Amino acid sequence: MNLKLWHRMNGSLLTRAVVISVVVQGCAIAPPPPVEREPNPVVDQSAKVRDLRKQIRERDRRIEELESQLEALKLIDQDSVKQKTPLKPPTTLKPLE
Repeated sequence: MNLKLWHRMNGSLLTRAVVISVVVQGCAIAPPPPVEREPNPVVDQSAKVRDLRKQIRERDRRIEELESQLEALKLIDQDSVKQKTPLKPPTTLKPLE
């Protein structure tokens, strides 16, 4: 074989190999991008609703307790006002000079 022909064949073989490898790499199946799953909105909403309802019940109980305490304090205040004895002026007064 002629040396030029040999180089030409090797060159074309090398070129073919490079082209084939590029084509094969380009055709390779890339893994799909990861799918970000959103949480189920129905489940999340119902859990949030339950939590909010629980907080409202606890708040309402606390308000009732505080109102009860306020009423008790008002009664205590009224009783203390009633029990105060008014100061009686002395029966005899000194004349002012």
